[in-house]
Amino acid sequence: MQQERVEEKVKAFLEKYNLYGKTFVVGFSGGYDSMCLLDVLSKSDIKLIAAHYNHGWRVEADEEEGRCREFCNARGIEFYSERAPKDLKKTETAAREARYEFFELVLKKYSANGIFTAHNSDDNVETVIYRIIKGTGIAGLKGIQPVRGNIYRPVIDCSRAEIEKYCKTHGIIPNIDSSNFDTKYKRNFIRHEIIPKMEGINAELKSAVNKLSELARLDDEIINEYIEIAAGKAIEKNRIIIPEFLKLSNPVKQKLIYLLLSKYLEEYDFKRIKECLEFILENCSQKEEKKKSLTTGVWLGVNNRECVIYMEETTNRQEVTITGCGEYNFVKNTLIIEKTYAEPDKFPDDNSGMAYVDLSKINFPLTLRYGKSSDIIKPFGMSGKMVLKKYLSGRNIAAHKRKSIPVLACGDEILWVPQIGLSSSIAVKNKPTHLLKFI
Repeated sequence: MQQERVEEKVKAFLEKYNLYGKTFVVGFSGGYDSMCLLDVLSKSDIKLIAAHYNHGWRVEADEEEGRCREFCNARGIEFYSERAPKDLKKTETAAREARYEFFELVLKKYSANGIFTAHNSDDNVETVIYRIIKGTGIAGLKGIQPVRGNIYRPVIDCSRAEIEKYCKTHGIIPNIDSSNFDTKYKRNFIRHEIIPKMEGINAELKSAVNKLSELARLDDEIINEYIEIAAGKAIEKNRIIIPEFLKLSNPVKQKLIYLLLSKYLEEYDFKRIKECLEFILENCSQKEEKKKSLTTGVWLGVNNRECVIYMEETTNRQEVTITGCGEYNFVKNTLIIEKTYAEPDKFPDDNSGMAYVDLSKINFPLTLRYGKSSDIIKPFGMSGKMVLKKYLSGRNIAAHKRKSIPVLACGDEILWVPQIGLSSSIAVKNKPTHLLKFI
């Protein structure tokens, strides 16, 4: 029976990726797909948080949110919702980006293990056709991946017909989004206009496109295996090593850029890859990092050492007041200040997270916090003051990492940047008075 097939496929997915016994955020619009997914998952050993993002674009949006809440309450599922800002652009891209930002926020709020979305095999067909129209290579033909980062798609192998049959059999009445029939949106146009015409040529179109997608995944895995050999030392985890990158041919360079993009972006094409390559080549001789926006909150950073793609997060603005010796917790680290009068046989290296200092002329309280644009430092071994930004740049700290570097400060003067360097204001001239540890 079709409803059993949906349950079996979801079960096989959860077992394949070892997801039982964990906590997951479920993107929950209240449509057929997400109601089916949430209902199936509610019968499994997984803690669920249904995350509903109310765009507020339609008059029935609030009523639909209420039905979603009732659906979850009836199954004992945690429900969390937020309303989109009024100035959110009414485009497919803006809506998708806002939704995923919301899912990530809910993920952090509940300390969940990942996110479930209800993309199905019909969605995959539409995605592949859309990418062909825009111009794509083998990577684009892979379509929607079953797993991308912390995002999992348990019903990706289920057809829309199977999902609708499941809902009907189990008496589930979904929200019907009227905008799904508006063909001014590209995906709706593909769904309602292009696919029916293509099925006139091949009645098994959806099966054929999904098979194409599967074959593209296999071919891409082979290509990536050989690309890693060809790239040699040019790629390291989530970054490209610029000196090695410049030695490669342009096709291999473009493939490495694709490998980075695919980890952060759902939609990308050859044009974007080419733009990224041009940006890298234009800025790869710069000591200071240059940034290019790829999408909301996602940046490409390039300097003469490396190329990285990163998510720009809102830095935790926590500040801890330091009143003297003791232990002080700061985010995931601890600052320890101890008195000491014994001069060590060897002073620790700057990157060790330890420093012998002279605090005899320093007035408490101090502050442990993140750096600010107004901060200055008197670098040990140098005369005069220097803006913290310039100091960190001279220590080869990429621009996108500077906002998340903790500092020990006295007002706007930085006394110590743990694991990076010390100010001459607290450097030992005779004997140390204190030992600092940042662990």
